[in-house]
Amino acid sequence: MISIAFIGVGNRAGKYLSCLPADVKVAFLVDPDPVRLSQAAAKYGVPANACFSDAETFFSVRREVDGVIITTPDRLHHRQAAAAIRAGYPVLLEKPAAVSQEEFDDLLEESERTGMPVSVCLVMRYYPFCRRIKEVVESGEIGRIVSIDHTEFIGPDRMGHTFVRGLWSRKDLSGPIFLSKCSHDVDFLLWLAGGRALDVSSEGGLTVFHAGHAPAGAAKRCLDCSLDCPYSAVKLYRDRHAWVAGFDAPEGRTLEEVIEEELQTGRYGRCVYHCDNDVNDRQDVQIRLDNGILLRMHLDGVSLEEGRRTIIQGTDGILRAQGPILEVNGRKEDYSAMMDLPLHAGADRLLVEDFIESLRTGHPTAAPLSTTREAHRICFLAR
Repeated sequence: MISIAFIGVGNRAGKYLSCLPADVKVAFLVDPDPVRLSQAAAKYGVPANACFSDAETFFSVRREVDGVIITTPDRLHHRQAAAAIRAGYPVLLEKPAAVSQEEFDDLLEESERTGMPVSVCLVMRYYPFCRRIKEVVESGEIGRIVSIDHTEFIGPDRMGHTFVRGLWSRKDLSGPIFLSKCSHDVDFLLWLAGGRALDVSSEGGLTVFHAGHAPAGAAKRCLDCSLDCPYSAVKLYRDRHAWVAGFDAPEGRTLEEVIEEELQTGRYGRCVYHCDNDVNDRQDVQIRLDNGILLRMHLDGVSLEEGRRTIIQGTDGILRAQGPILEVNGRKEDYSAMMDLPLHAGADRLLVEDFIESLRTGHPTAAPLSTTREAHRICFLAR
């Protein structure tokens, strides 16, 4: 039986835990939040002596475990992954793998020196819709790629929750939004186009989510606000119960009570125009590759639209992909049923199963650390 240790048991870890095959054992859990740690331990049958509040203690001695999955905040990835491979554990690491080029190269060097593989959670390599796009490109139906124009619309819920109110809202605490949010998009474009970046230019800023753009009458907290706002925390959390997976209810309290407390005094009850965020809400990046292909990448956090739009110009045609529709030279394919499936249309499950299979066989996954260096390098240059 394969045994796994999870470093970090927050929302992302919860998705991966739900994807584990039945013959995989959760052997160890690490998280500084005692409520989150105890709830995960109870759910997955992990004894108290196999639960740790800090990664340093876990890595201080060799544990009987086949692999480690790391889903902690971005700035901890390099340190914890390096500790894991020095201890002799293969690693599945949430993206981004590091927050600087120096950290990334150090981690890659350590992985190659020890022979311990590190795989990166680049879910778009596993996403069936993205795999279909790659299949069309490789078929030659649109000829040789000339350029790719790709837009990621973050959407009001994710933007407000994660990048304005949440834990990825400040560069000093997490990192630039282009690295945090778009590293797998850049990887996807390179997966299609190949090549190495010769030039990277970037322009963006914080254009909407600041006090200078607040509507007249906007209160500091959503509970006190009478405006009809698409970013209302009251509507998002209390009314819709959306994005509440990270609101942990300790024993004796209900989720509703935790939501009300958050709305009254927590970071997630703040008006999006009156937070301490400083990451960009809009960014345009242009990448010229050494194979002649031009990539244009747009991060849009201000539109009310959500999703991705990809336009690939080829020498013999055009591929357009947006939402569930893939259009190739006028022929349309509808992937609505697949898009509605949970866990990124099953991509999360494929990612986890790929890592587990690599532990069983020793074969590399679809996203080894070494193959992600160029995408990370572009994100570091675009920051």
